[in-house]
Amino acid sequence: MKSFFSISKNTKITSIAMGKFDGVHLAHQKLFEFLDTNSCVLVIDRRKGEYITPFKVRQNLIAHPSYLLPLEEIYTWEGGEFVRFLCEKLPHLRRIVVGYDFRFGKNKNYGADDLKNLFDGEVVIVPEVKIGEIPLHSSIIKELIGFGDMTLANKLLGRYYKLYGRVISGQNLGSRELYPTINIKTHAFVLPGNGVYASLTHIQSRVFPSVSFVGNRLSTDRNFSIESHVLGGAISLEEKYIGIEFVQKIRDNKHFDSLQKLKAQIGADILQASHILGYSG
Repeated sequence: MKSFFSISKNTKITSIAMGKFDGVHLAHQKLFEFLDTNSCVLVIDRRKGEYITPFKVRQNLIAHPSYLLPLEEIYTWEGGEFVRFLCEKLPHLRRIVVGYDFRFGKNKNYGADDLKNLFDGEVVIVPEVKIGEIPLHSSIIKELIGFGDMTLANKLLGRYYKLYGRVISGQNLGSRELYPTINIKTHAFVLPGNGVYASLTHIQSRVFPSVSFVGNRLSTDRNFSIESHVLGGAISLEEKYIGIEFVQKIRDNKHFDSLQKLKAQIGADILQASHILGYSG
């Protein structure tokens, strides 16, 4: 994601939406509806952390040009200083769109209503969005993902939760004794709670129904792993990076006394995932 400091002085941007936008969920989409054709999205967030959508993914999900303004660069600014900075960078700015809970300035002392006093143009404050009785917040979605409640997390996101990872070598036990899997190492993503999931594995432009595991391999080496078994058998894999969408949790992680019992359970997991995903083989 490009730095907000890199925006040209000749920019014609007239409207911006501001916030963290981690997850680019359904409430965030409400903010984007108020942007015009000469707009951008200003992501204000810390450079490092665990995210629903790390910055590159966030950028790809946002339809408007998006820029990062690292919180570390501005957290000591007073509200007026921040607004003056925006107006200097965007001389044609006429509209700012924020959520009702937007905070800014030193010690987060300033809220969305303060923007109306500090900015001469239009300030649109989007009210809280709920799905049923659940407030739609990135923090809630993060908790749901961590608990493994992908059904509700996906509902709040408006899509399946997807993470990306680099393909690494595994135990090679699956291809010999159990079921072949693709192992990945990921960075900066919030991880689903330990367990087994019905999933969709993205390899290049193809999408495969799959069963994915997150957690320590309690029945073998006890090491942590993220791995995916593509339904229908092994595939030829040359890609260095893949994506996994987590559709629904099947079961918690557990220890098995033998590889035979583990294999039998994985077979049952595959049947359940096939039913969830509508896969008939």
